[in-house]
Amino acid sequence: MTERRFPSQPEELLRRLGGQVVPVDAPARVEQRREQVVAALARSIRENAERKRRATYQRWVWAVGLAASLALGIGVAARVRHAHDSASHETTVADVRGAVVVTEGGESRVLSHGGTLALRAVGEIETAFEAQAELRSEKSVVHIGPATKLTVPPVSNVEERYRLSLGRVDVSVDKESRLTRSVVVETPHAEVVVHGTVFAVGVSSRSERLVTEVSVTRGSVWVLANGVQVALLGPGQRWSSDSLAAPPPPNAPSSAPSSEGRGVSDVIAPVDSATRRDAPRVPRREATSAELKASTLAEQSHQFQDAIDARNRGDDARAVELFARLLARYPAYEEAEVQLFRAQKRLGRASQAAAEARRYLARHPQGFAHEEARALALSPALTTP
Repeated sequence: MTERRFPSQPEELLRRLGGQVVPVDAPARVEQRREQVVAALARSIRENAERKRRATYQRWVWAVGLAASLALGIGVAARVRHAHDSASHETTVADVRGAVVVTEGGESRVLSHGGTLALRAVGEIETAFEAQAELRSEKSVVHIGPATKLTVPPVSNVEERYRLSLGRVDVSVDKESRLTRSVVVETPHAEVVVHGTVFAVGVSSRSERLVTEVSVTRGSVWVLANGVQVALLGPGQRWSSDSLAAPPPPNAPSSAPSSEGRGVSDVIAPVDSATRRDAPRVPRREATSAELKASTLAEQSHQFQDAIDARNRGDDARAVELFARLLARYPAYEEAEVQLFRAQKRLGRASQAAAEARRYLARHPQGFAHEEARALALSPALTTP
């Protein structure tokens, strides 16, 4: 039996469609269709170009924004760092009680109870008999006792220096601080150098002369007199400038007879050559060893202070010259050796600084700056400018 096919099957439909005549559109209709296709293509091209332009613009805006953010972040970081560095070099007078006079830049002011003042230049602080105050930096806290006179130079990268003329200061140095600068209390007789400790320094008047006393509560301090280490103090230990050789008394005035009660002719009576020749010669008194030592120490102190002043002005080249000149005459001046290699390091003369540090270690293997000198001596030398 033959299978009957229905026209709905695919083969039959295709055969019938193949036999039909495809109608031809009118020219107007063809033109209309072409315009529609062209318009659609043009619209598609414009949309693609617009999308690309927007994408490029967005990428540009993102890049500019990122660059601006980075620049802003760097600027903020620089300002924060500058502010931090400024804060780390700032000393503030705080916790004022009683009458405290601060002189800065030639102008004096009296701080009220509880007042504060940030020192910008060399400051002089004087407290009344019932007054006290504190000096605060990022490295240390200095409690200023009553009837005290203290000079505070600006803080540098290498040290905080306080000059105590009279009175007492109690100093607490943060041993955990990331700052490596030293804290130095200078008195008329000595310099007390520390890195992290608690100690007190006093200058008092005894029998019409000043005496410096140092006591240590925590840690250790170096005591230097005329640039030479004279004591290394630990907790509970004390030092007094009375242990140093007392300076010689001034020369007594000549005991020439007084002209009081005598006539003018007696005072200015002529002396003939025979009398002059027969008169006994008074031998010229030679200076004692104590007097020579006192003169030498005074000269050392004067030269050292000139070099320190140059350093405080930021003139490290002049400071190097003065410290070197001082050491050429007094090679055992330990503090001058330390200041010399520090100044050379600040000038970028790493090789010369390392050489001076090695010389310092050879002379003072356990000196107060031996750790600093060892680190410098072992650091890679840079090219000297």
